Amino acid sequence: MGEKDFFDKVIEIVSNASGLERSAILHCNKEECVDARYVLVAVLAEQLSDRQIALASGLSVQLVNKAKNSFRDRCRVRWGLKQMYEECKLRG
Repeated sequence: MGEKDFFDKVIEIVSNASGLERSAILHCNKEECVDARYVLVAVLAEQLSDRQIALASGLSVQLVNKAKNSFRDRCRVRWGLKQMYEECKLRG
C-alpha cells in the first residue's frame, strides 16, 4: 500500500470515528476538528515521517510535528481523544 492509499484509508477511518468531513479535519480550527487532526497525525506517524504526512495531507511539516509531539498532552485534557485514537487503530 502506497503512502497516499494509506493516508486515504486512515483519514476515512478518522472521519467515520469523529463524524467529521475530511476537509473539516484538515482545515477547520474548531476544537473537535483539531482533535481529529491530532488523531490522524498520531495514527499516520506510526508508519510515515512528518514530511510524508505533510505531503499527503497538505498540512505544513511544522503543524504535523506539533500535533505529533503534543498528542499525549492533549489526550490528558481531552477525555475522548485517546478513545478515538484507540478506535481508529483498531479499525485500521
